[in-house]
Amino acid sequence: MKIYRYISVILTIAMLGIGGCRSPKKPQPSPTPTTTIEPKLELDNLSFEQVDKQGKPLWKVRAKRGVYTPDRKRAKVTNLDGELYQDGKIIMRIAAKTGEVQQEGEKVILRGDVVTKETRNNLILIGQEVEWLPKADLLIIRDRVQANQPKFQVNANEGKYLTRKQQMDLSGKITVLSSDPQLAMQTEHLLWQVKDRTVIGDRSTQIQRYQGNQITAKVTANSFSTALDRQIINLQGKVQLNAVNPLIQVNGESFIWNLEREIVTADRPLTIFHQQQAVTFNANAGELDLKASTATLTGNARGVSTRNQAKLGADRLFWQIASQQIVGTGNVVYQQISPLIKFTGTRGVGKLQDQSIVVSSDSKQRVQTEFIPQ
Repeated sequence: MKIYRYISVILTIAMLGIGGCRSPKKPQPSPTPTTTIEPKLELDNLSFEQVDKQGKPLWKVRAKRGVYTPDRKRAKVTNLDGELYQDGKIIMRIAAKTGEVQQEGEKVILRGDVVTKETRNNLILIGQEVEWLPKADLLIIRDRVQANQPKFQVNANEGKYLTRKQQMDLSGKITVLSSDPQLAMQTEHLLWQVKDRTVIGDRSTQIQRYQGNQITAKVTANSFSTALDRQIINLQGKVQLNAVNPLIQVNGESFIWNLEREIVTADRPLTIFHQQQAVTFNANAGELDLKASTATLTGNARGVSTRNQAKLGADRLFWQIASQQIVGTGNVVYQQISPLIKFTGTRGVGKLQDQSIVVSSDSKQRVQTEFIPQ
């Protein structure tokens, strides 16, 4: 049996004429015999609630003024505040300009600068319309949605908060601002696991990394997930990272970006392009240290200077980006066009831009030199 009751028993108040009840207005003459006057009760300073079968509260609302239509089992209220409950405990505090209780309390709709404060996670939800479905443990926020936590803010067109899972599903045009780490994001769908402090995006996403007011890197990816406490972002799909210092572009399919250490790790093939120096590197895997301005590439690692077509291949390449010095180890092969020559050994050191690679070998293997006739 549904239990939907007014704490201030409205009909009793109306009969006794107390509790701020207005005097009934004299009915106006009907313009035509077919006109029906809808019965309604207007009251001030209302307080009512919805409870479950065990008598535990589902929600409580206080309002400055309300209109109750018994035959429709609906109440419209203005200037309201209240609490939303789960398992008999307060999980949210609400405030709005207007509200409407429908379906014997199974649905509560709030409108006009609605502010909801989630008590467990220091989360504030803001929107122009909020719908509370207590049986589904679901809060739906629409129109200029904001979901705010200290150091983290999301704006979206619509949000659904599953109160039992403590999980936000945000959709539409989404922007994210994070102050620690300093990030901005744009995407179209987010799953925010509020309790676990993880954010998952399954649509194309743009991310900007800041230091103060300056953008230090821009990233695009098909999908991502991030652990806010650990300051780590996992980037998947078609990933492109453009760093400002060093000025490079990194492309790949799977990156782990440690924001605190400013290290990007790729466990799948990646390509690094340095436009100013006109060099390109690729490998099966690698690690980029943005703070130290270095890159370590492993597995079929290759570096090419597009200006003079000098090439260096090795099992492992270590690249000091600022100085452009390269160290290759393991199965080293260096080639250049002018003069057309090829060296093989176990170690190669130098710069591709000026064809100054020195190839050496250990005691077990000699350096091989091959002159290629043109």
